[in-house]
Amino acid sequence: MKDSRLFYLNENNKKFAGFNKETSPFIILGIPMDITSSFRPGSRFTPSVIRDTAQYIEFYSVRTGVDMGEIGFNDVGDVILHPSAVEENLSRISSIINYFVENQNIPISIGGEHTITAGVIRGMKREGLCVISFDAHLDLREEYMGYKYDHACVMRRISEYGVKIIEVGTRAVSKEELEYAKYKGIIFFTPQQVKTLGAREVSRKIINSTQECKSLYISIDMDGIDPAYAPGVATPEPEGLDPSTVLDIINLVVDKRVIGFDIVEISPPYDTSGITTVLGAKLIMETAASIYKAKWL
Repeated sequence: MKDSRLFYLNENNKKFAGFNKETSPFIILGIPMDITSSFRPGSRFTPSVIRDTAQYIEFYSVRTGVDMGEIGFNDVGDVILHPSAVEENLSRISSIINYFVENQNIPISIGGEHTITAGVIRGMKREGLCVISFDAHLDLREEYMGYKYDHACVMRRISEYGVKIIEVGTRAVSKEELEYAKYKGIIFFTPQQVKTLGAREVSRKIINSTQECKSLYISIDMDGIDPAYAPGVATPEPEGLDPSTVLDIINLVVDKRVIGFDIVEISPPYDTSGITTVLGAKLIMETAASIYKAKWL
């Protein structure tokens, strides 16, 4: 009998890069929620578009020496979402994630807006969990325009779960967020700091800051990357990170403790050339390869 936690999971005929390998440790889960976007909506279309795009990139990772064509992915479909009830959707996301985590799978969630990450983290064992987030924004607001479950508040909610947060690529913040980050001891790195220190030194600092963490989760908001490389995002912000630096940091900090990751905030209607979606697919392939190498090689 089907587990009740999967009630809101809908199989999709489209599969990520055509994969449907049930023995893979990596679960692809589409979460097409796009309710609180404050600038450029459209992220609900990303899971479908990125599944198609991923078919046209190579599966062998030169960085890691891992052939993701051999490892594959198990694409389980999309979360069935309510069209307007964010809190209900977070509950659905949490239940589905919880099922796969309990079955020792590594969920790769494709958003959707960044708010989905709160639902994903809620569904995981949070004791000793740390989140490494690549993002232009701190997302630490208490509320945005009177609402607590907004993409601008997602890391605030996750922090309230008792999860430690480290942010990379920060360059668009409010005074309120800076005060909260200081109060909570939330470490963040601006692109200027990353450029000055270099990927290796930033990674060393992240590794030192996560020594007490029992598990790690990586969240990649695509606006953390400069619009020159990722123009099709919901809230673009100049002076961002370059893709190679992001991948260098991920490859250096990933270890056996990583239990999942997500890609969020791509908006295909604004990605007229398709390069943002291609980059998103590449980030999924390379991050999964880094995790596989750390855990099993």
